[in-house]
Amino acid sequence: MKYCLGVVLFLTAMTLQAGGYYKQMDDGYDPHSGFYFLPQLNKPSNNGIFSSSGDRRVDNIAIFDPATEQHRLLFKPDRAWNITVFTFEMALSENQQVEFFGRSYRMLNNQVEKEREIKDKLLIVTEDQDSEQLTLWFANKQGQDLKAIYTFHRDTRWHIDVKNSKIRFITRQPELGFHSINW
Repeated sequence: MKYCLGVVLFLTAMTLQAGGYYKQMDDGYDPHSGFYFLPQLNKPSNNGIFSSSGDRRVDNIAIFDPATEQHRLLFKPDRAWNITVFTFEMALSENQQVEFFGRSYRMLNNQVEKEREIKDKLLIVTEDQDSEQLTLWFANKQGQDLKAIYTFHRDTRWHIDVKNSKIRFITRQPELGFHSINW
C-alpha cells in the first residue's frame, strides 16, 4: 500500500513539475477594435510520462474579428514559437494612465496627455528555445505587418516608458547601458 501511494505521489509531482513550462497568458477583447485575442498552446507529442508533454508554451495568438466571424493566427503556423509577453494599449483611464492588456508590470512612467490616442499596435516577445535570446515584435491589432524589431539577451531588463513612447532596454554587462526604441 505504501509503495502504491509513493508511486502515485511521484507521478503527481512529475506531472506538476512538467507543467512548469506553461506561462499564463490572458485572453480577451480589445475595446477599440472589438477583436478577441486567444493564446494558442502548443500541441506537444505524447510519448509517455517522461516526454515533453508538460511543455505547454504559448506558440501563437488567434485573432478573432466578431464583425466578420473570421480569425487569423498572428504567426505563420510553420514554426512553434514561445510567446512570453503579449500586450497592447486598451484605454486611457481617468487618472491619465494607459491601460494595457494582460499584465502591466513592465509599464513605467505611465502618465500621459488626455488627448493621446490609443496605439493600434501589438507588442509580442518570443523566446528562442535554443539560445538565451528574446525577440521583440510589433504588429497592428489585426495581426498584420508583423515585424521582428529587436533581439536581446534574456538577462536584459526592459520596460515601456509610456509617457515618452519608448521601449527601454537596460544592460549591465560589461557596463551599464541603455537602448531605446520607439513604441
